[in-house]
Amino acid sequence: MGWDAFGLPAENAARDRGVDPEEWTYSNIKTMRKQLLKTGIIFDWDREICTCSPDFYRWTQWIFCRLYEHGLLHRSLAEVNWDPVDCTVLAAEQIDENGRSWRSGAIAEKRKLKQWAVETPKYAKRLLDGLRKLPHWKEVAEIQANWIGKCDVFRFLLPVKNANGAVLDETFDLRIREPNRLANARAIFIRSGHSLAPSAVELPYVLEETAMNIVRGEEMPIILVHDEERSPEKEYYLNARLAFEGNDSDLAIARSLGIELKPSRRLALSNEDVLQIAQFGNYGGYETSERLLDWVVSRQRRWGTPIPVLLSEDDEHEHAVCLSDEQLPALPVSSGHPQRVPCDRLPGGFGVPEKDTLDTFFDSSWYYLRYLDPNNEKQLIGADKLAQMPVDVYVGGIEHAAVHMFFARFISYFLKDIGVVASSEPFGRLLPQGIVRGRTFLRTDNGKYVPETDVVQKGSSFVEKCDGGEVIVQYEKMSKSKRNGVEPLLILNRDGIDLTRLQLLDTAAPRAPINWGDADVKGLKKWLDRVSWVVNEYVTQRSVCASCASIPAEVDHATEERYREVYNYAVRNVSMLLEVLHLHNTAIARLIGLTNSLRKVKPSLFGRSVEVERCLHALIIMMQVFAPHTAAELWSAVCSVPAIDETQRRKTLTVTEQDWPSVDADADIDFILKVFDFSCGRVAVPRQSIEGLNAEEVFKVAAEGPHRWFIDELAKGGHRPSKYQLQQREGLHVTLQLYFDDSLNEEDVKKLLNEMSAQRIKSKKLRRMAAPAT
Repeated sequence: MGWDAFGLPAENAARDRGVDPEEWTYSNIKTMRKQLLKTGIIFDWDREICTCSPDFYRWTQWIFCRLYEHGLLHRSLAEVNWDPVDCTVLAAEQIDENGRSWRSGAIAEKRKLKQWAVETPKYAKRLLDGLRKLPHWKEVAEIQANWIGKCDVFRFLLPVKNANGAVLDETFDLRIREPNRLANARAIFIRSGHSLAPSAVELPYVLEETAMNIVRGEEMPIILVHDEERSPEKEYYLNARLAFEGNDSDLAIARSLGIELKPSRRLALSNEDVLQIAQFGNYGGYETSERLLDWVVSRQRRWGTPIPVLLSEDDEHEHAVCLSDEQLPALPVSSGHPQRVPCDRLPGGFGVPEKDTLDTFFDSSWYYLRYLDPNNEKQLIGADKLAQMPVDVYVGGIEHAAVHMFFARFISYFLKDIGVVASSEPFGRLLPQGIVRGRTFLRTDNGKYVPETDVVQKGSSFVEKCDGGEVIVQYEKMSKSKRNGVEPLLILNRDGIDLTRLQLLDTAAPRAPINWGDADVKGLKKWLDRVSWVVNEYVTQRSVCASCASIPAEVDHATEERYREVYNYAVRNVSMLLEVLHLHNTAIARLIGLTNSLRKVKPSLFGRSVEVERCLHALIIMMQVFAPHTAAELWSAVCSVPAIDETQRRKTLTVTEQDWPSVDADADIDFILKVFDFSCGRVAVPRQSIEGLNAEEVFKVAAEGPHRWFIDELAKGGHRPSKYQLQQREGLHVTLQLYFDDSLNEEDVKKLLNEMSAQRIKSKKLRRMAAPAT
């Protein structure tokens, strides 16, 4: 269990209540821990971490210092998005489509501030290429790849001078496709939207600032020009490009301003020559994204990880040095840290602590490593713990795909490069979960969220009580800033633990969002009541049989076979849905189906049928995933009477200690055919006929049997697989993935799937028509 505890929401909430953010945060953690304990969810509390604890953020600061040492972290003047209400920097992802802050609702402003920034673009191409090795990430990989952008340009960080010739704290981020063009460049064109672009000037316009051509050692004028159509010679990246001497339009613009684009001395340098010059001078010179910017990690707030840096005492704090490892953790200034610190590495021998704190994404970029070694005081993580990496399954909202998971991957790649971890990728399988959305009330005039208690309904619309301002109602992700959270203890006290869990799990698949309050509570309660009825009937009938002097009559073979089939079908489907497909809501539906089958059992069979008993045992053991307390009580009741077959259970052990039900050796399992990411057929086949075969043998079974039509249709179009890959889970499924050359595309597969679906519908209609009337 971990608490991502720093950040602006906690600071604002504490300020509103007149308490210290630390006091407010820890009181909330205490409350939430109590709530979580009451849910019955099992966490390893020996591995509890908290990002606002010095024991944790000491190592966050340690990572900051390593980035600084390796030249990936710098402090410079940069244009940022500023929230005028919360008075802090916003990441681009924290601004909505209307340009408003995701927390305060205020319109974000552009400002230039001295900020600490991490040079993530240096890793952009590696991170993008790494996604191609993670095909199972699917839509998460697509989202992150789109956020990184194409990595087909080269980055140069050019020094910028003002009109007086003084070098400024900011650099010019130039990205170009052909590095050798920089060798003979004489000017740079920018367009509106660039951070240096002035407003309300007549175009073209020569800026006072100049950029240094790091190859020629000459200053290049920066010219603001009209927006123009893109062409191979006029490719703008980050709203900037080199002026091209071979383009008549560029020559005319430059000469109209008295600037000559043709160099008096031409340098014959290759792309590699230019890149080496840039790299030697630490001016970039690497392939990167067309649009990915440095990760600005400075935040103008108190409640955050202190930046472990001392600044010089001059007004501009021109010089900065990282603290040594022995000085970590750097504590917040308010907790007694001296304002003036001796430091022989700074002019004057003294420094002052950096007041800004770190972006909370920095805290959450590495926490998973600390779970493995939470009490290590000497290392971020011990080498003996690294064998457990990478993370097996990462469960998180799809909204984290671009930002949090990108930063986590970046930090992991960096830690691999410096020898801290053994693998670059931090996460194995992903399960993107949907969010639980609550009802929000949003002012139409200022974009502020209003508590539900302050809203009244007038006719079909809603208004705020205080002034009658119009309010719109919608479902959004639950958030403190949106004032739409639901108190868990109220729900738990009203509905009980198991029914509360079922409402979350049954409403939608894990990947789908949930609108809280839409769950079928009555239906779920009815299901639990029906399971209780089945258990009571079993206990009653087994008690009767146990007290009867005569031996109960045997159940006929056909009846036992019918319920053996019910058992195998239920166990196979529920296990597949939980372990492979991650469709918990559908798994609940299958358990409800099994319950309905048992409801139809003749009462006497509960006391005599081995297969009915197996079905009941499987139902209780499998339902514990969703309703653990109910399952525990029902299992206790079942074990209060003698079993028909005592070998099928461990009577003295709890339901959590029972073996998970497994399908019989001669039962059916799922045989799935996949092309690209499409399931091209899922049929039940005897497990003995397919388990244990290699990929080629399984393909032969598919082509001659259950998947013959689909494979034949592909062959008719000239498409034969070039490679097979087998995935299987014993007793559950065998999945055959087919790979083809470039002649087969996704549209071809979709067309065949539509034809197959139409044929199935037609066959069903014909069977219904042929069936005798009843």
